[in-house]
Amino acid sequence: MPRRVQLSAVIPVRDRSGPRLDNCLRSLRWQQLEPGALEIVITDYGSSAEQAAALRDLCECYGVRLVRVDANGVWNRARALNYGIQQATGRYVFCTDADMIFAPNFVQTLLDTQAAERDAAFVVCHCRDLPERLAEQTWTLEDFPQLLAAAPFRKATGTGACQVARREFFERVRGYDEGFSFWGQEDNDMRFRAGRAGLRQVWVQDQTAMLHQWHPSERGKQPLRKSLNDVRFHLTKRVTVKNWRGWGERSRPLGLG
Repeated sequence: MPRRVQLSAVIPVRDRSGPRLDNCLRSLRWQQLEPGALEIVITDYGSSAEQAAALRDLCECYGVRLVRVDANGVWNRARALNYGIQQATGRYVFCTDADMIFAPNFVQTLLDTQAAERDAAFVVCHCRDLPERLAEQTWTLEDFPQLLAAAPFRKATGTGACQVARREFFERVRGYDEGFSFWGQEDNDMRFRAGRAGLRQVWVQDQTAMLHQWHPSERGKQPLRKSLNDVRFHLTKRVTVKNWRGWGERSRPLGLG
């Protein structure tokens, strides 16, 4: 009998298929885990045909489940995450990003933390940043100690590239708030909502590490959207259940399915 998937890593992307994502997936496959414990789900949210083809090849190489969303217009990370969450089969869902590299014990640490907290944790991790001077390239498990030594903790703790809870929690609150568009406050919003739902926030950076691969940032390119996202966050962060008109691929209103 095949082992039950313990954790589903959900990664949203658009036009991402190069070395950063390759390194991320490789690090998820070098985890110290029982076979079959980890499932990886990537949501391709409207990539170009060329990028989508390259992404399919990469997913096949690493045994990744690929969810395609034919989306046009503004990037919506929350909605892309929700599509992936709805396809996840693991006991826990681990929402992360395509530009991370994880220590070999990272996923096991997430599982051990949830076990210690009796599944009542919202697990987060303080990110470390790789410097710009490290050229974009393929990194292996043997390189990880060198990378770790070169990556100081980010000044702002943040919780975006590691948010872990029971899959039923994400279902109950109807996923990330899709009212946030471009790069928004969806991670901070989910952290507040998890607390209101009774989950305890637990940090794990003293036991493991996740490293952010440097790349030019796009977050400051749409200041108006950022301002609107900030306002939405402060007005709605105490609302636990969101997306009343549907979330991800589920378009029916709340209470009808």
